[in-house]
Amino acid sequence: MTEQTAKETAIIPATVKPDLSMTQYGSRQDVEALARRIQSLLPSGSKLSLEHAMAAAQYAILTDANIFRGEIYAWDDKHGNLVLDDGYKILVRWAKDKCPYSEKYEPMDASELPDGAIGMRCWILRDDARPLMAQLIQAGAPWCEAFEIAATYGIGVVRREDMFTRDGQPIQPPKTWTWQTRAETRALKNALNRSHGAPSPREIAAMSWDINGTRTIQADWEDCPPGLPAEARERLAEQKAAARLAPPDQRAPAEILAAGNGLLHQSELEI
Repeated sequence: MTEQTAKETAIIPATVKPDLSMTQYGSRQDVEALARRIQSLLPSGSKLSLEHAMAAAQYAILTDANIFRGEIYAWDDKHGNLVLDDGYKILVRWAKDKCPYSEKYEPMDASELPDGAIGMRCWILRDDARPLMAQLIQAGAPWCEAFEIAATYGIGVVRREDMFTRDGQPIQPPKTWTWQTRAETRALKNALNRSHGAPSPREIAAMSWDINGTRTIQADWEDCPPGLPAEARERLAEQKAAARLAPPDQRAPAEILAAGNGLLHQSELEI
């Protein structure tokens, strides 16, 4: 078992139905509403059954993680099981806030891997470890040796059975990914867990909905067009949250219209 296997994903067999009676996961109505939005808005959501989308919605509600921001990934594996994977972006934001760092990737040697697997090693050098590295180099240590002492690494592995069906047919990686980038992401998550630790559920919830200091809510994300790039989706959600949180305009409708150079339609000013 690789380092990432035990912690990275939760696999829910297709025969196991989510327990919608558990109130800590939200009401059935809330869960189903979120599940249908997951199906319609997320790139891979249309491939999920309603049952699996509801399980993903339950997990999102439980952790208060923003599934529309890529904090949680949900997909069906080749056996029809639902796979829930915590996204790496929130871990990266949390780690950089805790202590900035630099990263370096290198492929693992084939002798370290199962047959047909792809493996990557990710090195994390925290900024507060740079003085140690400088001291080692000053004392005569080669750069590579000093780096490996001061830095921390994690490995990420994508096995052959992840990339091919039992009859040898290739499986496409998630949209916009390659299997190598999947291995890199797994290595990065493992390396950050070793170098920085893991954020608490409270920290995840606090960062999951915050964009540049603006607190968004689910409704700010729901009207984003499907397929919109992640950065554009964040900007749109931030704009909607800022508009929602802005104090009401106390000016008269005519003043608002004049300030907008006539760009506002009269119907927008009617109450």
